[in-house]
Amino acid sequence: MTFDEVYKSVNYTKVYCKANELLVSSSAIEVFPFKVSSLIKEQSDIRLCKYAKAFEKYGIPIKHFGSESAVIMEFCGAVIIFYNQDEVEYRIRFGIMHEFGHYVLGHKFNLKETDPLYHKQELEANCFAAQMLMPEQILRECKRRGKNISVDYIIQSFSVSEDAASKRMRTLANTTYEWKSRAE
Repeated sequence: MTFDEVYKSVNYTKVYCKANELLVSSSAIEVFPFKVSSLIKEQSDIRLCKYAKAFEKYGIPIKHFGSESAVIMEFCGAVIIFYNQDEVEYRIRFGIMHEFGHYVLGHKFNLKETDPLYHKQELEANCFAAQMLMPEQILRECKRRGKNISVDYIIQSFSVSEDAASKRMRTLANTTYEWKSRAE
């Protein structure tokens, strides 16, 4: 599949609906940026484990995780998001929320890059993480209230990377709120 084919196969309505349900229903989200571990604890039985602790406890080196940032897997009878504690905080938050997105969206875990579902699931998880950490509705409301929505504004307000903020700016520029479905 080409990137365009993968991009078109993503179920954006499903992703936005799942993220928006959590944004509206969670009592763990009172302010942005919110504590991702509190949201995950409130919404699931998923455990979080630092890569260093996994190595210490289970003898698993980071290279076996398949990602240098974060990965979700079933391990010892539990679903665990393992994450690299040495990353900067905003990368840890995005990585954990990306992996939580795989769980919430019912994705298959541990797919190889050659699997046809892999790239679709990665795009969906990225979209989920972006909506959770930088909700489109809040950004549009801030703009309506006169805020200058810029990359720097998003970085400062939502504690995300410059790359994530830039991508969010592009998606906001390419969508119109009125085009959204009522479900979203």
